[in-house]
Amino acid sequence: MRLGKVKQFDEGSSYGFVEDDLNHKSYFVFYTAIKEEGYKRLEVGQKVKYQLAQGKNGLQCVNVYLADSKDKD
Repeated sequence: MRLGKVKQFDEGSSYGFVEDDLNHKSYFVFYTAIKEEGYKRLEVGQKVKYQLAQGKNGLQCVNVYLADSKDKD
């Protein structure tokens, strides 16, 4: 899985962007990609692990977990 940090997340619109730790590119993330239990939201600056997949407008984050989560490695 890739590592990055949340650059922006708008709860009202339920989407945001994650900046990749390696290439520093930003990727779209939609709230349905968040795999944590409970209320699905991300905080700016929060570290996450994720995968990339082709979306309608390019690569986007899928299978998003908090970096300290034990759910996925």
